[in-house]
Amino acid sequence: MKTVTFKRKNNAKRNKKVLSIIQQTEDDKSKTQVRKSFMYFVKPASGTENAVQSPNVYIRKNVDNAKKVEKFNFQVKGVFYITHNRQLLEVEFHHSLNILIRWKPEHFSPKKSEMITD
Repeated sequence: MKTVTFKRKNNAKRNKKVLSIIQQTEDDKSKTQVRKSFMYFVKPASGTENAVQSPNVYIRKNVDNAKKVEKFNFQVKGVFYITHNRQLLEVEFHHSLNILIRWKPEHFSPKKSEMITD
């Protein structure tokens, strides 16, 4: 069984937009939940801008052998610039992907845990 939910939130006063996709899947071996989120915050760019920096990337993976749960988290945060009606705008973004797998007792994927850090 598979369900997909799409959410969209706009806040015109704060110039913020959030898009979320949540997918839940269940089969005979596991229950899986996947969340994708895209957040954008727009504001006028100030006159003294530094050079555009590379986005920050964060990756985490966690395996709990006792609970038979795997978690994976991937995030990207950064800034880009656009022009709209001849005005320079700064757009802060935060994209994330979260995966949660709950294995059923007789099925468990990893043989050992592995941790990925910065």
